[in-house]
Amino acid sequence: MNAPALPDTRRPGAAVTVAVALFAALWWAVLLLTQRTPPIDNVEQWVWSHGLAWGYYKHPPLPSWIAAAAQAVLGRAPWVIDLLGAACGVVTFVIFWRLLRRMRGAAFATLALLAVLCLTYSTQRLNYFNHNTVLMPLAAAVIALSWRVTLRPSRWTWGAIGALLGLGLLAKYQMVLVVVCVTLWWLRIGGWRGAEHRWGALLGGAAALAVFVPHLVWLVQSGWVPLNYARASALGAHLPWGARPVHVFHWMADWFGNRLMPAWVLLAIASWALARMPADAPASAPGHPGAALSRPFLLLWGLGPLLLMMAMSLATGSRLPFKWSTSFALWTVPAVMACLPLAAALARVRALPWPVGAGFAALQLMLLVAMQHGAHQPTPIGPSKKAREWRQRDFAPAARVLDAQARAELGGPAQIISGAYGVAGALAQQLPGHPLVLIDGDLGKSPWLRADDLRDARVMWVEPACGVPAGAQALMPGWIVWPLPPGAVLQGRAPTDPRRWHQAMAQGGVSIRACP
Repeated sequence: MNAPALPDTRRPGAAVTVAVALFAALWWAVLLLTQRTPPIDNVEQWVWSHGLAWGYYKHPPLPSWIAAAAQAVLGRAPWVIDLLGAACGVVTFVIFWRLLRRMRGAAFATLALLAVLCLTYSTQRLNYFNHNTVLMPLAAAVIALSWRVTLRPSRWTWGAIGALLGLGLLAKYQMVLVVVCVTLWWLRIGGWRGAEHRWGALLGGAAALAVFVPHLVWLVQSGWVPLNYARASALGAHLPWGARPVHVFHWMADWFGNRLMPAWVLLAIASWALARMPADAPASAPGHPGAALSRPFLLLWGLGPLLLMMAMSLATGSRLPFKWSTSFALWTVPAVMACLPLAAALARVRALPWPVGAGFAALQLMLLVAMQHGAHQPTPIGPSKKAREWRQRDFAPAARVLDAQARAELGGPAQIISGAYGVAGALAQQLPGHPLVLIDGDLGKSPWLRADDLRDARVMWVEPACGVPAGAQALMPGWIVWPLPPGAVLQGRAPTDPRRWHQAMAQGGVSIRACP
């Protein structure tokens, strides 16, 4: 039987919101000071936000729409995209705490929040803005409304859930996992029995379709381009049957034993400290109708997406990228907490013992030291797939080389940079006027450009190479730059075949070819 939290007459919601915002501001400032280049995902969104479309060749459009709207107000500086990443985290953490406080009390919610704030996605990757991070607050809002509609059935709440599910599908198709979990919860609470739940499910489904259908039309018209991209990478891995259990176990071990390890350390400290302090009051019987449902609810959201992804990999042979845990791993923390004696101990206290705060501070300091250690190890710009190395590259010198050659060869600053989105976008951010990016020399991947834009434009083509052929110039280790005459791309006279970029694009625009 679950023990309810003690009555709490205080209203700490505003204070927690401010505290989380200050936490994010401090880490955001650290990241701005210690990283020479924004995360490659942020560069990608900066590139895509130059043109609004119902979809892009890799992903659905919502993150790029958000980035475009923010930059229309704050300007096209790279830090605006970083700020959006931090904002996604803050909104998620506040929803997370408020929901857990309603379900399990302030002590449980605060400990879970502190544990989640020790994860690297809350600290060293706080400024990431991509489809995973946009999915985080949308999933959190759906989870919170699902609990609300459990206690107070309302067809309009179901309608709001449906609208959020539609928005989530516009952020990342992984939102389908949330759709499945919402459906399972509707069945768990007997949604077919009550009129509000029955009509609410229909209204929610209609709302989700209304939001998602325009993108669905674009998918059909584009030939399902993002899904083809997915099949060419993780979903199309087709792991052999014997390799699938090993892969799934490795992925699950990373989820629990790597990404969530700081949270487990803090929970261990809390368990030790709570066992040695007197309870403020005895636990009593559940105090509200939803108390008995809180544990299965948390287990569903803490383990459901994990199990669904594991089942998908086992059934289809898909490769599970580790970053797919981003939107859901934080919910595993309260799910595990609800199954431990720790939950009963937290129900008997009004405030967390001081070792919890000390442990939290120590973990943050360790993460900060790790960040500083990486910041003082500059990495040359060459072929690499490591995110830390990417963030420590300085593209300003290469941008000066490119700018000088463009002015000398083409008679003015570059107007378009063609190449892999990562390197081309990072260079464009450093160049005067922020030239547009022609991804892989392909207009189909760059809806912000039209053929007419290329006829008289000054185009610089960047590509990975081990040597420097005639007509090109060394740009940075492992990369060269070509000046293209006006209209060269349209006339098929680009120095390389755009198809050659496919593998580099699939790896985030970073060459994976090793030079001898």
